[in-house]
Formats: sequence, C-alpha cells, structure tokens
Amino acid sequence: MKTSESPLLYTKVKEALRAEILSGNYSPGAALPSERAIAEAQGVSLITAKRALSDLILEGLLERLPHRKGAFVKRREAASDKPKLIAVAIDDVRDSFGSKMLRGIEDYFWDLRIHTLICNADRDFAKVEEYFRSFLSSSVSGVIFAPVIDAGYAERNRRLVALLDRAAIPYTLIDRYVPGLLANYAVANHEESARQLTRLLLERGYRRIALARGLECTSMDDREAGYRNALAEAGLVAGEALVIRANDNLLNRDPEGGEADRLAGLLEAARPFDCLLALNDGLLRASHRGLLRLGLEPGEDVGLASHGEVENPALPCLASMPHFVEPSYEMGWEAAKILVEYIADPGRSIVQKVLKSRLVPGA
Repeated sequence: MKTSESPLLYTKVKEALRAEILSGNYSPGAALPSERAIAEAQGVSLITAKRALSDLILEGLLERLPHRKGAFVKRREAASDKPKLIAVAIDDVRDSFGSKMLRGIEDYFWDLRIHTLICNADRDFAKVEEYFRSFLSSSVSGVIFAPVIDAGYAERNRRLVALLDRAAIPYTLIDRYVPGLLANYAVANHEESARQLTRLLLERGYRRIALARGLECTSMDDREAGYRNALAEAGLVAGEALVIRANDNLLNRDPEGGEADRLAGLLEAARPFDCLLALNDGLLRASHRGLLRLGLEPGEDVGLASHGEVENPALPCLASMPHFVEPSYEMGWEAAKILVEYIADPGRSIVQKVLKSRLVPGA
C-alpha cells in the first residue's frame, strides 16, 4: 500500500517543506526537524520523508554539513554552489563503447545545465595524472573517470584517486572499480555476463574453450572469474594453457605488431581447443587474425565468441557470433547521477551501481 502511495506523498511532503522554508519559518543555516519527526508530522513513512529531503538537497535548497546530523537550510551566499563543470576521463571517446558512455554522462548533466570537460585518457597513467593535477587549481566541481588499465592497476589508480581526495574533489568511477577502495562507481556485472556467455557455449557442445584476456583490471579479472565459474559448474577445469594472456594496450596501439605475433604463438600453444572466447574487441580481432595464421577458419573450425560488442564487424562470422552488449549509455547516466547527488550531499552513503549487460546469442 505504502509503495503505491509514495510518489504522491513524497511530492506533497517536499512541497510542504519548501513552502515552510521559503516563507521564512526556517532561516538560512537553520536545522530542519529530523527525518523521523517530519515523517510523524506529515503522517508518512520514514523512506518518504528521506526522499523529500534528498530532493531538496539536490535542488540546492537544503544542505548537509560536515560532522553535523540532519539537513540545514542552505545559506544564501552558498546558493551558487551547484556544480557547473565536471571533468570526465575515459579510455577512448572515439570507440562505440566510450562514445555511448560519454553520451549518457552528457545527457544527464545537460538537463541540469552542468558542463563537461572531456579528457581522452588513452589508458595512460601519466596523461591522467597530469589532467588531475590541473584540476587542483581549476573550477572543476567533480570528476568521473575510468580507472586506467596498465601495469600496477590497483596501486597506481589509488595514487590518482589520492590526488582528488587531497583536493577534496568528489569523484565517481565508471566501468571499473579499484580493489580495496571504497568509492562511488557505476559498472557492468562482468562476472555474471561472462558466466552466462560461457554457459551458452557449453550448451552448444563446446568443451575446450580457450580464453583470450587482457591486462589486469577489475573488468577483465571479473570476466575471467565468470568463465572459470561456469566451467566449474559443468565439472570442467580451465587448464592454464587455455587462458591466453595478452597486452591489449599494445594490440590496440599496433594491431599487427609484435604483441599480435606473440598472441598467435600462444594460440598455437593452447591447441587443441574447439572454441575461443575473447574478452574485448581488440582481443577478438587479434585472435581472429591469429586463428587464420594457424590455418583455422573462425566460426567453422573453431567457434568464436566475444564478451564485448563488436564494432562494425567486416566478417559474417563476427557479426553472427555470441556476444554481449554492455550498458554503456546507462553506465554514463548513472555515474553522472551518483556524482551530482554526492556533491549535493557529501554525507550520503557510498553508491555502487552494478548494471546488467544484454546477451546476443548469435546465429
């Protein structure tokens, strides 16, 4: 009963509080009654009272204060505290995944007339650190960034975050998280999606499924965990020779360079296998070329699947293979929402949003 009434009740409570504030019943800086007192006075649930207060905080009429409980009427001189510029640092805004994620971020911010500063991170720690240092003396109100993928992933990303923490710049992580770091983030459920995809391949009769994975990062590690868990559920073990580890940064920068040759050698060493699961688009394309070099026809001699969405596949076997479409736009939108709400209410609980990817079974 309460659930169906909550939207109407919450609006009623919010507008009643707004009227009291604007009429001067609560002066700037004054504390409002507790959430429980508001709920009892208005005859609503505690959740409804909390939602009304949270919205008034987000709108800039109320604020939370460090080391003090409750909500306070925002002082007039602080009325311009609404964020105006948010910096965004993601791997590559040119690819389909990055551009959709950026679009979700921008759409959310534009509705609030918050502008974005875009930083193409290129999976480069030094580049991102230079960007972050420039934020320390700028008017940036917050940062959304995808943790950088390269050697020393966890430790070096924690150092980047420390720069923002020292300057008290709020941030939200996107697409990946950092182990051991309590932070706001919006990510996809990589472990579950890789588990589903591996299960699908097993259902289709494949038993020796090789895995092509990239550098250490939470998205890649979680995908490998999903693959291993699905095999274990089927009573199978992923032999180490079947887990092919490549430097996907090098593959992306030089698709036909030395790392591609090394990957082809690892594919040769992993044989025999009846299916290959690549954990991102760069690994998929390099693995496809490697299989051809070994005289194997992908999709015929060896099954092929990809965890990520394939961008404009030129070959029919890539277009028709099983793959996942990740919630890139939704991730961007959610990350922007989390950051704005955190800036408005820094005392709120950390939000860690995990979104589902969509499985495309293929032909």
